Amino acid sequence: MQQVSAPSQPAAAKNAALLISHILSPIVLGTLLLALSPLRDARISWAGAIVAALFTTVIPWLLLVTAKLRGRVTDLHVTVRRQRHGIYAMASGLILCGLLVLWLMDAGAGIFREVLCMLLGLLVVAIINIWWKVSVHLAVGTYAILQVAGQSPQLTPWVLLFIAVLSWSRIRSFQHTATQVCGGVAVGIAIHYAHEAMALVLY
Repeated sequence: MQQVSAPSQPAAAKNAALLISHILSPIVLGTLLLALSPLRDARISWAGAIVAALFTTVIPWLLLVTAKLRGRVTDLHVTVRRQRHGIYAMASGLILCGLLVLWLMDAGAGIFREVLCMLLGLLVVAIINIWWKVSVHLAVGTYAILQVAGQSPQLTPWVLLFIAVLSWSRIRSFQHTATQVCGGVAVGIAIHYAHEAMALVLY
């Protein structure tokens, strides 16, 4: 398992870091971002949002739980890098199925952009993961908070605080190095701007 070795530290700090990591996990943030997307864009239907969440996060997570129970992955965060490839492939296939269902539903461009960006982020992380371990928590977390903040500069301090707290939790729980966390933030920012670019052609 590729984890940073943990020196002696107060148990309360590590437990708090692990708790934050679980609460702000990619499955939680990704599901909330998609399922509640009609609150950010009135053109997105609740039916489309639920379908998007099901195929992009919920069903992949249920299959991940099954893989954990069968011993195919060591933990639900898939911290062992070599175990991630199959999970990425499975999730990508389900997201493509979700896009097909959304197309058949005529769900609209807004939810398509969200799901396409999730797929793009997954592919970017999967490619990086071939050579290096990047923080998926920070990639998803950064993308999610930037999407929620939108074009509201007054929310910038809260965005920075969110990213800082999540970064602290991943480093303090010794799941990632500071460099891997920064890599995840960079991916999240890049996918957010990819979403902005898609809005110019998918509207």
